[in-house]
Amino acid sequence: MRKKMKPQDIIWSDQHCGVHQATVDELEELMPDLKGLIATFPENVYDYIWDVKVHMLMPGQYPCIPNWHRDMVPRDETGKEDLSKVTPEYPMYLWLSSGPLTEFQLEDGHSYKIRSQTWTKFTQLDLHRGLPSSDFTWRGLIRATHKNLNISSPQVNNPFGRKSALRRHCQVYLDANNFSW
Repeated sequence: MRKKMKPQDIIWSDQHCGVHQATVDELEELMPDLKGLIATFPENVYDYIWDVKVHMLMPGQYPCIPNWHRDMVPRDETGKEDLSKVTPEYPMYLWLSSGPLTEFQLEDGHSYKIRSQTWTKFTQLDLHRGLPSSDFTWRGLIRATHKNLNISSPQVNNPFGRKSALRRHCQVYLDANNFSW
């Protein structure tokens, strides 16, 4: 049996690309080094679906959407967000191994960066955006989404018949105006 690693001991470059909409059992089977970290989750882990993304980043790359956006917001038939259908009583949580961090926007327009290695609770109504990497680095992101938000997984609302939670690809976003090869 493998020893449970502390969050600061996880070697992100040794991990899979991550998992996509996994149960906690799938997450711990596919990424056993994360068991100790998942044990620190502040709510019942079985009430959530899990996403983990592992990125190898270069300066200027974004590991997630760089524009202000919301997660898991229902959309109408034209693809426009339908805020009347959000259920903020069912939260999500975000955990980052290190920078680049995620920035959240308050209702008054002010923003703040979340702390790394801390579970940050948020809802479908919370605007946030990814920030660019300033270093060559590996970064792990974990998002836990409450099952009652009707997201897709093998056990919850699986319209595409997905069979494995193992993440096969992890994209980065680039500022095309500042990128060169």
